[in-house]
Amino acid sequence: MSTERARTLAPADVRERLAAARRALVRALVGDRLGLVVCLGTLLAVGVSWRVGVFINDNYTLANALVALVDGSLVVDEAAYGSLEVPGVQVYDGRLYGRNYGQVALAVPLLWALRAATAVADLGLVFAAAWSLLLLAFAVQVGRLTGRESPCATAGAVLALATFGTNAALAEPIPARLLPLVALQLGTVLATTVVSTTVYRLLARMHDRRVGVAAAVVSVLATPVAFWAAIPKRHLTVTALLVTVVYAFYRSRSATGSADGGDALLSPTGFRALAYVLVGLCTWVHAGEGFVVFLALVAVDLPTAPSNDRRTLAVVGAAFAASLVPFFVTNALISGDPVRPPRMLSEFAVPTDRGAFGGSGASGGAASGGGSAPLLPAPVRIAVATAAERLGLLFGPFVAGAKSAVSDPESLYRTFVRAGYDGYIGQRDNDQAINLSVLESAPVLAGVAALVATGGRRAAAAVRGRGAGPAFGARVRRSVRAVRASPATATDAFVALVAVLFTLVYVPRLPLFAQVTVRYLLPVYVLAVYALARQGWARRVVAEHGRAALWSYLGGVLLGAQLVFVVVTAGSFGRGGAFQLHAVVGLAVGAAFGVSAVGSALDERFDSVTAVAGGLAAALGTNLAVLSAFVYFRYGPYVLPAADWLADLLASA
Repeated sequence: MSTERARTLAPADVRERLAAARRALVRALVGDRLGLVVCLGTLLAVGVSWRVGVFINDNYTLANALVALVDGSLVVDEAAYGSLEVPGVQVYDGRLYGRNYGQVALAVPLLWALRAATAVADLGLVFAAAWSLLLLAFAVQVGRLTGRESPCATAGAVLALATFGTNAALAEPIPARLLPLVALQLGTVLATTVVSTTVYRLLARMHDRRVGVAAAVVSVLATPVAFWAAIPKRHLTVTALLVTVVYAFYRSRSATGSADGGDALLSPTGFRALAYVLVGLCTWVHAGEGFVVFLALVAVDLPTAPSNDRRTLAVVGAAFAASLVPFFVTNALISGDPVRPPRMLSEFAVPTDRGAFGGSGASGGAASGGGSAPLLPAPVRIAVATAAERLGLLFGPFVAGAKSAVSDPESLYRTFVRAGYDGYIGQRDNDQAINLSVLESAPVLAGVAALVATGGRRAAAAVRGRGAGPAFGARVRRSVRAVRASPATATDAFVALVAVLFTLVYVPRLPLFAQVTVRYLLPVYVLAVYALARQGWARRVVAEHGRAALWSYLGGVLLGAQLVFVVVTAGSFGRGGAFQLHAVVGLAVGAAFGVSAVGSALDERFDSVTAVAGGLAAALGTNLAVLSAFVYFRYGPYVLPAADWLADLLASA
């Protein structure tokens, strides 16, 4: 009897365990069901505009490095794609190497998975089927959230079958030789989903799920994240890692299970160690940017940590050291120096002098070691010179950035506000100004200007209430205690510092030729969305005027994109003219949103206007990504044949 009962209960027990494992997986990857909806929606949106091809020359470098790595070698012996004489190819001891090996290594298992899938069907059909299944899953999850599972599932099934049938009828074979390139693109697509879901999880925990969803949508669709989502550059991978570091940092300060009923998968110490592990992986992708994140993390983490006891620091240090092993091993295999990344080697095609954060190695006077300390023994002089050289490489970019910001404010203005036309850049862009500034490419970030108003009001309140209050030192100590006591405030400090350091590193090199948007500051775009969501007036607008913001956004996308397309087509605008149209309209709407945001920060009577202006500003960022995908830049076949058909139709208009 007991044996029969055990046999009867076994399937139920298995189902229960599978359900528990599925819930744990969802909780670990996306947080909750709404996070899953955000993830699926991101994949659907990016999949529509995904083109298989090379957008910028150094995509060849990564693709050739991936082919070599899959064959078991770091050396790039031949060009499977394009040429080896492209930016990014590094040379050491007569051998050629790629760079961003952390990003390349991520694509290896993706390439294996794609090869397994294409052994069954053509790549075009695989992506068509995958997109349709994602659409069905999205509809089912939305139905479960809204309590309308049956009608949503039915509608999703019909749409999924219709889209698969349409794509299957229009499908054309995608050459198998493009699989490595597709694997790299799939890596950045997945990084985009990490950005959206992590932004949602972070701000949903800090505030509420509505704010989290709004911030996730804005961070991907209203900024250049959507533009770069399927282009295999490092910037999105670094952005995804950085956002996850911010999330882990916040969780390391919050009490276990405080927001989710005790279902945390890691302890606060575990999340703190995870933050450093992610920094190590970021270093493997790009050593300079990894150091920026590390410096900001250490500067904020150690003073504000709940505990810095030996056990905690040992766990965090061991985790960080382990995460750096791939970085050290890769460098040692290439140059024999575990702390010398490929970007500090000589560049094969385009010699430059961009230091530790750029391309080839920069050397300064500190490396000579001659004459400054003649009384020291030779080994000591060499050690001192080497240390001075390394310190100069690490900290020199921050000093150079600060000097550039002060001495060359015009470059700062052209980077953040109005890029305009530059003769030097125009000569290399066929006399077309297609490089947009931060605000031109993401007008919604103008709302960050309200920080000035809120900060000024707080400062004025502090001055009025200071009176005969405590001395300056006491106020500083009280502020430090407040930061330690508040996970959100500590996270704000970390985000602010890492954004400033990222900006300082790249300001001397900006604006750059052929960057379209300010791609080097792509992480700063997402951090600015975080800053926007952390302001009280923005959360109030989302809570009380969310419908107005949503409808203005949808109207701005559905009608605004068509209007821009008609103007560009009727006016026979070239690509440069079209981008300048986006720039001018973006600055106008962004300015209106910035002014209204300042008004909302001072008086809530401006909130309804702010909601409409914010929706339109976000829509302009989406329009830039949509029109770039279907009108301005066509460099290869779309993974969805129906999208190819639509692009052909628009091209014939």
